[in-house]
This record gives sequence, structure tokens and C-alpha cells, in this order.
Amino acid sequence: MSKTPPEISDKAPDFQLPDINMMMHKLSDYLGKKTVLAFFPAAESPTCTAEMCNFRDSMTDLQRSGAQVVGISVDGPFANKIFTINRHLNFDVLSDYKRETINKYGVVMKNLGPLEGYNAAKRSIFILDENGNITYKWISDDPTIEPNYGEINAALKITR
Repeated sequence: MSKTPPEISDKAPDFQLPDINMMMHKLSDYLGKKTVLAFFPAAESPTCTAEMCNFRDSMTDLQRSGAQVVGISVDGPFANKIFTINRHLNFDVLSDYKRETINKYGVVMKNLGPLEGYNAAKRSIFILDENGNITYKWISDDPTIEPNYGEINAALKITR
């Protein structure tokens, strides 16, 4: 059963997940910079592609504000690798294939579309400060809705 999502000012739950090359990454690898954790339901799906490409296209502004992006889905490293290559993503995309991290963050979407029993990540954004504390969160129950990028940009400027 999925936990309740952490609240703003909580320490972000730790994780250890493989990237597209099956190299393991922990939350602590990203400390020292503001981090946008972008959970997404399914690589190469229309809304996920639009969202991840938006982060890709905003990378210069994000980096200028001292932020980095980490995408997380339940897709395997191989699917995420094809997605990353096809979409020229310029940030880490991690695989929560065991679905442990989406449980820790309370963002489990039960039954992706008509796929009963296929639990994916709810489209969710957690912005962490340099110490791994949550400064912004947004969680959608509707996988077809993109996050409010203006809110994300404002949150990153506020946490400077």
C-alpha cells in the first residue's frame, strides 16, 4: 500500500535507482543543488513526452537557477534509455522498476489506464533544496495533465 506523500519541509525519502545504463543513483548523489524530481507514468506516452521535453528545453534556465532535473518512472532502464535517446533528454532518467520509490513518495497510480494491476507513478513534481528538503510538491491523479511550469519556475526562484 502506498504511503502518504511527504509534506513541504519534510526530508525527501531516500532512494537507490538505476539510470539508463544501469548505474545506481541515490538521492544523496543529487544533494548540493536544488533538484526537481519529476515522476512520470510511462516513457514515450504523449503527456510524459511533452513534460520531459519541456524540462529538456528549459534546462539552461533551470541550471541558471542552480537546479537539476531527475525523471523517475517504473519503466525499465531499457525503455527509459530509448526514451532518453529518442527525445534527447539531457538529465538523468531513473527506473523505479520495483515500485519502491513511488510507494515511499506516495505517488502510486493504480491500474494505468485499462491495465488492471499495472501500477505506475502518478505525474508528480517534488522540488528539493540543496539539503534534500521538499520545498514544493504537485501530484496529479490525472495522467494527462502536465504540471504548471510557471509554478515550478516560481518555486525555484523562491528557494534560491
